[in-house]
Amino acid sequence: GKAIEIKTIDFLKHRMVWLALSFVIILAGAGGAIYHHVTEGKALNYGIEFAGGTSTTADFGKTYSIEEIEKEIVPYVSEITGDAAVQATTVDESTQIVLKTRTLDLEEREAMNAMLVEQFGVEESTIYSQSISSTISNEMRDSAIMAVIVACIFMLIYIRLRFKDIRFATSAIITLLHDVLIVLTSYALIRITVGNTLIAVVLTILGYSINDTIVVFDRIRENMHGMDIQDPKKLYTIANESLTQTLTRSINTSLTTIIVVTILFILGVPAIREFSLPMLVGMICGSYSSIFIATALWYEMKTRIKSKNVK
Repeated sequence: GKAIEIKTIDFLKHRMVWLALSFVIILAGAGGAIYHHVTEGKALNYGIEFAGGTSTTADFGKTYSIEEIEKEIVPYVSEITGDAAVQATTVDESTQIVLKTRTLDLEEREAMNAMLVEQFGVEESTIYSQSISSTISNEMRDSAIMAVIVACIFMLIYIRLRFKDIRFATSAIITLLHDVLIVLTSYALIRITVGNTLIAVVLTILGYSINDTIVVFDRIRENMHGMDIQDPKKLYTIANESLTQTLTRSINTSLTTIIVVTILFILGVPAIREFSLPMLVGMICGSYSSIFIATALWYEMKTRIKSKNVK
């Protein structure tokens, strides 16, 4: 009949370690991007939508499902191109299949044609190739940047009005930018293909992370009982208590979502994996930042920036 007494965890004790760890990871991502830019000519592994490529259309003489194409045909194509980023689609009401790959030179196109003839019995006369333009890359890049900026601005305004303290809003937005940079780090280091799913991944992570952060901040505000407390020791205690009280909720929410995304990554086709892998990285990072980064930033701002300067 008694409530379980939970011991308060001192999350803020090693806050500088957590902040330094995040800085090192982001720095590693920047270093990886620079290295690949110097050695390969591109900082990220841009997909066909960004870098352009070659579209090969062939009549296979029978109907294939997308799953069969991914399992039976794509491995042969990847072996020729040396790149796992292959997009395959079928043409409605026909037995034609369109294979989109990185840009192929004449020798590689001839090797592709020979492989389709030998392995799948395709008539060479039905095979034709064409180059794919990368004209949408600038538009997609600008749209992604604009979407992140607009989302951050509106969340900054909302949190400022909701909590009546710009330090809550500022620390939340910095945390969101931290999450975006960690996701971009995964793209740079793991060489995940950057395609049209990038915008969806980034915006989903922003919404997921801010939701968890708001829950923690709301508990801090409740524990402060509406008072503008300035004593660093009291703020330290309140921050740790609030994080401890919301820890179970944060872990349960994160685990249930991470399990689903992990299953998508394990069982999904390559196109799904290119979406689920950065999503998985972002969700783990979002949970981590909500617990170890956001409140640490708020505490540092609260104790170093006086209220008269931020009202």
